[in-house]
Amino acid sequence: MRITSGRYEVTLIDEPIYSLRSVDNPRSYLREYCRDKKYHHACAHGINVVEDKALLSSAVLIGIGGATGVHENSIVLDGSSLYVATGDALYSLSLPTLELNWCQQVDLAACFEVFLLPNRDCLLTCGELEISCYSKVGEKLWGFCGGDIFTGEIEIKNNIAKVSDFIGDIYEIELSNGKIVNIENK
Repeated sequence: MRITSGRYEVTLIDEPIYSLRSVDNPRSYLREYCRDKKYHHACAHGINVVEDKALLSSAVLIGIGGATGVHENSIVLDGSSLYVATGDALYSLSLPTLELNWCQQVDLAACFEVFLLPNRDCLLTCGELEISCYSKVGEKLWGFCGGDIFTGEIEIKNNIAKVSDFIGDIYEIELSNGKIVNIENK
């Protein structure tokens, strides 16, 4: 997955067989980050930052908890920072150096998506068990858990997040405070 931020091209790569500090990995990275190295990791996502075809920095993010893949909502760029959902955590890295700003566990199982909410100047995470809002410095502003695991795609419109759970209930969540506006039970 490739995205551009100003003069930088950022590539996010799924690294399903990556092992910490191993010389046998398919690709090497300048930096390795893991929220808690005492646990066996479930996934890994590599990041390369390129400017004018020259590699500026690279890092691999090790995910623990539930395994997550790489897709368009795995990463958000915002000026001099990027935010990546990996395993049960949200990582914040500086651009272009990929130095770790912070890493926060945002779900007890897995964090599947991250969204920038520019009108609120914060980040929305969509996990298996929790929908949450975080400041750009990693402070949790609010969180919401449904009646079952979240399985549907999240829709964000007019300061409302709409998401469904495994049993089919649909929740409408006010983005300013995490309060339920409406629940449609199946």
